[in-house]
Amino acid sequence: MANPRMSKQTQEQIKQELDKGGTNRAIARKLGVAEGSVSNVRNGYITDEVAINKARREARYANKKAADALKEIERLQQELAEYEMASGIVECFRPVDIQPKRGGKGEATAIICVSDWHFEEQIIKAAVNGVNEFNIDIAKKRVNRFWASAASLVDMCRSRSIIQTIVVNVLGDLINGMIHEEYLATNELTPSEAVLVVFEQLVSGLEFLKKETKAKKIIVPCVCGNHGRFTQKRWSKKGPGMSFEWLLYNLAAKYFQARNDKVVRFVLPQGDMTYITVYGRTIRITHGDNIQYCGGIGGVHIPLRKALDNWNTQVRADYNYIGHWHTDLTGEDYRISGSLVGYNEYSVRIKARFQRPSQAFEIQHPRYGATARFPIILE
Repeated sequence: MANPRMSKQTQEQIKQELDKGGTNRAIARKLGVAEGSVSNVRNGYITDEVAINKARREARYANKKAADALKEIERLQQELAEYEMASGIVECFRPVDIQPKRGGKGEATAIICVSDWHFEEQIIKAAVNGVNEFNIDIAKKRVNRFWASAASLVDMCRSRSIIQTIVVNVLGDLINGMIHEEYLATNELTPSEAVLVVFEQLVSGLEFLKKETKAKKIIVPCVCGNHGRFTQKRWSKKGPGMSFEWLLYNLAAKYFQARNDKVVRFVLPQGDMTYITVYGRTIRITHGDNIQYCGGIGGVHIPLRKALDNWNTQVRADYNYIGHWHTDLTGEDYRISGSLVGYNEYSVRIKARFQRPSQAFEIQHPRYGATARFPIILE
């Protein structure tokens, strides 16, 4: 094959020798070139191969660039079409005029629920699949967190409302009691000892709430739970008086009375239900163990709905606060508070749904009723 670097001069010399009739071999030896180069010149194949190869590479590159350019043009045309469509939408869009709230703050009442502390109960972590643990030390920490969080929520809600009254619903089962034989072996305190410890926690919490929130009124309506009783079964007649919790509430009430406290006022239980009035609405407070539920579809809501309808034939309540079920649940006219003790061995046995320990907080609005419904998580 001819050398692509062969000069024009060498090509002309080869042509001259070919015109003289020389053979390929003779001309190649004479001029010092390859026989193939002489053959290519004879046959007219000699060209500037370097230039041709370069031109071919440039042509391939140009074709690729042209193809890429066509794709880019297509993409830009698509973007332009989308932009024109979006521009048409934007031209038609008018922002919604959201006006900030004007005028002074309205009044509201904070509602805090104290429910199902089971203060002296002991829960072994391994026995509940590691999801909860409970003893006296943990109980005290959760109670401290509860009061501090409740005061913080009152302050938060005061950014939009004037809150001068706080209702602290004490919904029962603050002590675990001895209603089951197993509690004789597992409780960390006797019922009498538990009453004294819970008395300190309840009174200290109310004093803290009064100091931190500077509320003008703290109303404390109480009901007894089913765990605090010292009878084998819960009595219908004189039921509250047969409960350690009745003693606890009366001791706490006398504590504030002895100090001539003008802020904290207890509403002591006379039966299963205690009633108060908030902004003209009747509020019912009850523990909730008198609601029969055996695991039916819809949970406790359906038997609770039936119970409320029956109770309303006697005293019609606009709203209800309930404990006992250890689960934070809300309905149109009720709030069930969670528990401080949380998930225990009995919950595992009955296949109850897990829920973290909590207490209920919400606001009663003069016009709209229950709003700002928060669970106070105690972990």
